[in-house]
Amino acid sequence: MKTSASSGAIPRENPRSARRTASHTMSHTTGLDGRPHRPWLRVFLRLWLRYRLDACQRSLHAMTAQRENDFHAERLLHRDISAMRSRLQSL
Repeated sequence: MKTSASSGAIPRENPRSARRTASHTMSHTTGLDGRPHRPWLRVFLRLWLRYRLDACQRSLHAMTAQRENDFHAERLLHRDISAMRSRLQSL
């Protein structure tokens, strides 16, 4: 900080250094909305979306397997019921 030549006691900031400091904290490229790009945010979002997609796919595979198990169980149950009915009819 520099001091003013007239008063000598009042500190004054250099406007150039203030601008330079502010520009170094932000990215040099901006998006369509005027906000700075954050490449780490895009990487994070891609990782998170990949994780969510994998989790949803695992859930779908589990549901499909359960549906197949239910279908086979229903088929076996139907076969047993048909066998019992035929035995009952034969008595």
